[in-house]
Amino acid sequence: MAARAYDLLLGGFLYYTFIGLHPLADSSADARVDGSPIDRVAVLSLFALALYVLWSNRERALTCLIGNPGQISLVGLAVMSLFWSDFPDLTLRRAMLFFFLTTITLALAAGVDDWRRFHSFLFGALTLIIVANLFSIVLTPSRAISDIGVNGLYGQKNLAGIVALIAAIVGFGWLLGAENPRSVVRGSFALLLIFAFLLLTRSKTSINLTVLGVAAMSFFAAAERFGPRFILAAISMSLLLAAVVLLALAAVDFDFNVVLNSVVADATFTGRDQLWAFAGGEAHKRYWWGHGYGAFWDVGYSNDPVLRVETGSWLATTGVGVINQAHNGYLELWLELGLPASIVAGLTTFKGALTGGYRAVFGAGSRQERAALGAFAVLLGLQLLHNLTEATLFMRGMAYSSVAAFALFAIALPRQSHIASIQGTKP
Repeated sequence: MAARAYDLLLGGFLYYTFIGLHPLADSSADARVDGSPIDRVAVLSLFALALYVLWSNRERALTCLIGNPGQISLVGLAVMSLFWSDFPDLTLRRAMLFFFLTTITLALAAGVDDWRRFHSFLFGALTLIIVANLFSIVLTPSRAISDIGVNGLYGQKNLAGIVALIAAIVGFGWLLGAENPRSVVRGSFALLLIFAFLLLTRSKTSINLTVLGVAAMSFFAAAERFGPRFILAAISMSLLLAAVVLLALAAVDFDFNVVLNSVVADATFTGRDQLWAFAGGEAHKRYWWGHGYGAFWDVGYSNDPVLRVETGSWLATTGVGVINQAHNGYLELWLELGLPASIVAGLTTFKGALTGGYRAVFGAGSRQERAALGAFAVLLGLQLLHNLTEATLFMRGMAYSSVAAFALFAIALPRQSHIASIQGTKP
């Protein structure tokens, strides 16, 4: 019964997170403010199921909680911000969604009893989701394709790119744990479909981070296979590259603006610099505690923050309800929960990435278990970079945020072989 409940929870969570109850639907500003009753019923149903799974795995759930004080404190702070929020009704609803989704990911992490089986199911489900996105291009091209990239089932190309990024890292990690040629062929074919969709989205951030993540995982896999000589060679190459970079900086008198304009085609990051300046000014008005969780963007037409933008900025011409995030996860949390919360969020994610990476490289678990942990650790590390231009760090309902919440809890679990020795079962 518990195993069946877990599978149902996992399937429902993946569908809600990566497809949603309203695929291909345009989300208006009014709809984002009011929320969807259907979504509320779905989340509450998953939450009720999660409580049953948590009770069945209460000891492991407690381990996950103890290992994530930063994550738990942020959820608690989000709920408490109701008392100083600019819009308490919105904060109550959005903070509770954050709490419900975090509880669901806690139940999913505590219920993992076979990492390879879980990893295989996740990779397979994400592949099917990518296939569904590819079909959407053929079936509804006017909706799934925009002038700047493929949206697939989502509202815009950046969301599609995030899903493809997650699928690619999960899939490549699974491939590193494959033990027979048939698995390698199947996994490689699935990855080809995922990479094809990723390229179609034309989401530069997701594409670049996927390449970086695959390179990092390949490096650690090669280091494990070839040993100290490979590591020493890599360190030597890194030192040489660092020397070249320092010489290049010295040649331009360490003018980082020159370097930025040379490396990045658009130094404004598609106009984000003006958005960051505006959001930063608003964040300073509530320096320590923020405006309340979920109480800055999507707060209704008459209260939209864009109405406070000075004339002359392109933000003032976008219209009310178009901009609904700061496009920087650290700045976004500062806006909503204050600067200390933003720092805690970054440190919590960084700690999770380091812990997961250490367990993946030096852990005593099986290769399959370490491959899964390595994939989740890389996803956490990439999220730290991703949030420099997007806002998914501890943001309710965002696919990357939900996966990261699961990863933080899962990494806090003891290794699977240790669990099996306690329970007397085969890992």
